[in-house]
Parts: sequence; structure tokens; C-alpha cells
Amino acid sequence: MQRRRQQVNADDVPVLTDEIEAGDDIPVLLDIEPAIPLEELNDDWTTETAVEAVAEAASDEPPASMFDPAWRDFFAHELARRVEQRISAELPRMIESTVRDFLAEQAMISTRPRQD
Repeated sequence: MQRRRQQVNADDVPVLTDEIEAGDDIPVLLDIEPAIPLEELNDDWTTETAVEAVAEAASDEPPASMFDPAWRDFFAHELARRVEQRISAELPRMIESTVRDFLAEQAMISTRPRQD
């Protein structure tokens, strides 16, 4: 990126620009038509209707769980199994690394001259 100054005015913000070569394949975002034309949007949305909508949403019961309790138990057990499997696979490497670091620290301490 290069910084390009537009003018010397103190209140101007410097603009960052990229150098783009002709061969670069860069995705471009284009303006799209809104899904609903602006004329069809509901303009009668007021503070009162917003407050009513929030109060109605707050008074609703919490949504039911997405999963059946049996599925929830299955997912919990499957997740626990996979976590245990991954820990079992990584544990020897973690122990080896910890022992190696500990022995290196002990060797460094033993080679340090004593200050009596």
C-alpha cells in the first residue's frame, strides 16, 4: 500500500491506495438492487411500534431447544469421545515436551556459576 496525500490541509485524511496490476484476479463488489424496492418499505415504523415489537419479543417464551433430548445426549457423548480421543493423541507429545523443557532448565541451572 502506498499513502497518497491529497492536499496539505490539516483536516484532510490521507487516502491509502493499492497498486493493482492488469493481470490480478480481484473479486469486485458491485452495487445490487435491493431485494425490496425502497418505495415498498414500510415508512410507518415509529418508536411506539418498535417498543411494542421489543416488548412482544421479550414476553415470548424462550425458543424450544433445537434438539431432542436424546439427540442432545448423543451429541454430548460424541463430543466427549472426540475430545478424549484428541487428548489421548496429543498427550505423549505434551509430556515429552514438558520433560524436555524441565531437563533443559535443570541443565541450565546446574551449569550456572554459584554466587556464594
